[in-house]
Amino acid sequence: MNKLLIFLGISLLFLMIAFFPIHIFLRVLSGMLAVPFLYIVFILSYSIYQFSEFGGNYQSKIHDVIVSKVDNDSGKILDIGTGSGSLIIKLAKVFPGSSLTGIDYWGENWEYSKAQCEENAKIEGVADRIQFLKASASKLPFRDAEFDVVVSCLTFHEVKDCHNKTDVMREALRVLKPGGTFVFMDLFLDEDAFGERAVLVADLTDIVELKHEELTEVLDLPKLLLNKKVLGNAMVFHGKKTK
Repeated sequence: MNKLLIFLGISLLFLMIAFFPIHIFLRVLSGMLAVPFLYIVFILSYSIYQFSEFGGNYQSKIHDVIVSKVDNDSGKILDIGTGSGSLIIKLAKVFPGSSLTGIDYWGENWEYSKAQCEENAKIEGVADRIQFLKASASKLPFRDAEFDVVVSCLTFHEVKDCHNKTDVMREALRVLKPGGTFVFMDLFLDEDAFGERAVLVADLTDIVELKHEELTEVLDLPKLLLNKKVLGNAMVFHGKKTK
C-alpha cells in the first residue's frame, strides 16, 4: 500500500504539471512521464484487490497451497516472514497439535507489526500456541534442527541484509530437523535475486529432497498477476531435509 501511494503521488504530480501554463514541450513530456507510473499504480491496485479477501482472495489461496504441502500433523512449526500472521494462523488451525513460531523484521516500509500478529492470533483463538519474534531471516535466533516444519511465503527475495539468497534459504533449512518438512514459495525464477534455477536447485539438493513447481502449476492465476513484478516468477519449493 505504501508503494501504491508513492507511485500514485508521483503520477498525479506529473499530471498536474501537464496542465500548468508552461511550455507545451514540458507539458507533453510531463504527461508522457506520468504514463509508466500510472501503469504501476494500476498493477499494484489490481494486485492488492486480487490478494484481498474482498477481491480474488489469492493470498489465502496461496497459503492453502503451502499448507497442503505440509505432511506433519504436529510438532514445532516455523513461519519465516510471517507478515500479518495469516499463514501461521492458518497452520495453527489446520494442525491443532502443533506449537508455532513466526518471525519477521517488520520494517518501516510494511504495514504489519508484531502487535498486529498477536492481535490476529488472539482473534482467531490460537494465540496460546503461537509466539512472534522480531528477527532477520538471514540469522535466525534458533538452534540447529529445532523445528519439524519450516515454511516461508514471498520473503527470501525481500531480505536486505544478505545478498546471497541461497544462504538465506540454507539458514532456514539449518533450523529444520532431518526428516522435517519445508515449503517455500518465492520468486525463484527471478534470476536477478536467485540466480539460475538449475544452480539454485543444485545448491540445495545436498541437504534436502527437493520438489519444485511453478506457482501456475498448482494454482490458477489471473493473467495480470503473472506480471514478472507480481507472481510471474513465483515457484513452490518443498520436500524434506535429508541431513
